[in-house]
Amino acid sequence: MSGAMLGRVKSRLATLACALVLTSCAGFMPASLQHPLAGAQAPAMPDVRSEADSTEGAEVGIWHGSVVKATVVDFWASWCPGCQQSLPALDALYRDKRDEGLRVVGVSVDQRRDDAFAAARALNASFPIVVDQDAHLMSQYRVGQVPLTFVVDRSGTVRWVGRDTGELRRAVEVLLAE
Repeated sequence: MSGAMLGRVKSRLATLACALVLTSCAGFMPASLQHPLAGAQAPAMPDVRSEADSTEGAEVGIWHGSVVKATVVDFWASWCPGCQQSLPALDALYRDKRDEGLRVVGVSVDQRRDDAFAAARALNASFPIVVDQDAHLMSQYRVGQVPLTFVVDRSGTVRWVGRDTGELRRAVEVLLAE
């Protein structure tokens, strides 16, 4: 075999190896933050309605349902600079993937409902917002700092926890493809 021919064979093998690696990695969940809920059952959420409704309601497993394949639970606050950047990215993900089975719930840790809903409107958030004034959900989800996002599968298991919106998108896409 000539040197040129051997070079082409090696090049094709390298291309094939790269393609196999990319294909096999496409279905893997991105690395999650170390968090006690990663891999555990997500705590129940209140019944999520519009902002005009009370967020106090019967607790339901919002991730269950025939069309829901993944639920994102995002803890944020109106005064949080990182949240001002992550909420628009989360809304773009929601608008892009909701018809594929994505549900998103924003959990504001603001003390005042008006502050939370004003910020959500200013950031064009189109997904439901729950205001956790008494920090009950924050405690159940063990949130020490915002923003913090949880991706929950259709069975209610927390599959990813993090802050990076690019990794969030990858985690959601993995669950939607399952």
